[in-house]
Amino acid sequence: MRRKTSILFAMGLIVAAVVILADSSEPKVNSIGMALVRVPPGSFEMGVDSVPLPKELLTGVSGVTYDRTTDTGDYDEKPVHKVTITKPFFMSVTEVTVEQYRRFKPDFRGNPYYAPYVSGVSWNDAVAFCRWLSEKEGTTYRLPTEAEWEFACRAGTHSPFSSGGKPPEPETGNAWDLKNMHTGVAEWVLDWHGLYPREPQTDPVGPASGFAKVVRGGGLDYRQSKSDGGRRFPAEYPYYRRSANRASMAPGFESAEHPIGFRVVQAEMPATKPRPVPHSGITDREIRWSVPRGAYYHTRLMFPHLVAGRDLPPGLGRAYHNSAVVVCSNGDLLAAYYNTPQYEDDPDQTVMTLRLRYGKDAWDTPEVWPDFADAADAAPVLWNDRGKLWFFFGSPRLLGGPPFQFMTSTDNGATWTVPEFANIQGPLGKFTPQPINSIVRAPDGTIYLPVDGAGGTSVIFASRDDGKTWRDTGGRTGGRHTTLVLAKDGATLIGFGGKNTNVDGFMPKSVSRDGGKTWQITKTQFKPLGSGQRPSVIRLASGRLFFVADFFDKKAQARSWRSAMTTARPGRRGSYRKS
Repeated sequence: MRRKTSILFAMGLIVAAVVILADSSEPKVNSIGMALVRVPPGSFEMGVDSVPLPKELLTGVSGVTYDRTTDTGDYDEKPVHKVTITKPFFMSVTEVTVEQYRRFKPDFRGNPYYAPYVSGVSWNDAVAFCRWLSEKEGTTYRLPTEAEWEFACRAGTHSPFSSGGKPPEPETGNAWDLKNMHTGVAEWVLDWHGLYPREPQTDPVGPASGFAKVVRGGGLDYRQSKSDGGRRFPAEYPYYRRSANRASMAPGFESAEHPIGFRVVQAEMPATKPRPVPHSGITDREIRWSVPRGAYYHTRLMFPHLVAGRDLPPGLGRAYHNSAVVVCSNGDLLAAYYNTPQYEDDPDQTVMTLRLRYGKDAWDTPEVWPDFADAADAAPVLWNDRGKLWFFFGSPRLLGGPPFQFMTSTDNGATWTVPEFANIQGPLGKFTPQPINSIVRAPDGTIYLPVDGAGGTSVIFASRDDGKTWRDTGGRTGGRHTTLVLAKDGATLIGFGGKNTNVDGFMPKSVSRDGGKTWQITKTQFKPLGSGQRPSVIRLASGRLFFVADFFDKKAQARSWRSAMTTARPGRRGSYRKS
């Protein structure tokens, strides 16, 4: 009996060995020299690892990537849920190379920093390449689903990396001979970004729609530095290279600087239906204004009070500031804020948006939106353009990022277009990708949008074709965070304020009579503003200007008080009075 059992056990080992060999056989090579390996079907736990992450992965870079406040990953990596891949598929051993991509687009140049692999292409370009390769080969090529990518990356492991607690060396294959999933370029995958479900999933393909496509295998932000390595370091920081880490970006993002490439899968699309997108409850209602006769004032809290323990969505940070607010055509208010996990500019910074419905006193539950995961989202600006809502925001540390990006809505914010990136035509001077709180449309239809410039300046971008193209108007205002308004003549641009700048100790005023090419800078009667403070100005129906700003710069006030005390004359009983 023992001998028979031993024989059966040995036969089992032989069968197992045959299966392993079948799954780890030599890769096949297609007509453009792309090697692909077979990934077997199976199940795995998708999401952040259940064990605490190693401390060394959580230590950040001072000033950009701060120490993580949790050792269980980011909010969008949870909940961990079981995923089953029912069919094998072939995946390219590495990301698509520049040489392979040039077979599809001969004039593609590539970025030498990421050579020999493709980078800087959009999700749309990656999908077009797969379509071209499918037609050329007579079989289906596509981007991997997010679940397929993580399953293949882990290759049966449960650790932060397929190699354990630290990423492998470049060009080192995992157990299934797949390379560079923790090193090199980040990678587009098929799915829209969205929160994970709790229930087990089979061959998931992600949400039915969304705001950004998932990026795996790397981050997106950089650290300002004189060295090239410092410029790219946060994107390549091991925390953002983990098997479970998720970044995301709008599908149209294309730039020679950005670090995103892709690899392909040869397999039919899973038959699974996309996951329904949760409905936000935002409805498009007609305006029904009902204002009592005479003076009427109704105050509502402008800043949300987020009560600890309340059932709030994941991803809300510790601090919210620099709000944007707009009155929708149905009477609702929309507001958006910086949503910071700990400090500003962290790659996990998002925008928080919420709604105050017409006639209500309490704001709706806030949403973590918009969010380019692993790219600090900042400077939300909302504008009601004759019933069409515009939502501008920036990504100040995004590698290859434009001056700003924007979405539009024609149903009071119930639905939005996929983010578009500023298509800048002509010369582009220095800028900081942070739109400022005021947009104006001139009588000739030109849209003017102020954006932070370099140092204590702002740049004005203009569009004559409703946002299809933009141009740098050339001049710079006398302050950072300059708020903009049109003069009564409809042509002159007037800018108020700017943080940490002053003219003779007063807030600057900037006036341009040539569409932003040149500016005349004088002083206002207002005190200057400090860091983080933004003035706001609008023209009322009466024609008057309505201007709001912080009262003073605390640092300047402290300096002024110390100066006054130094030059003060003694008064009675040892008191002091200002000289």
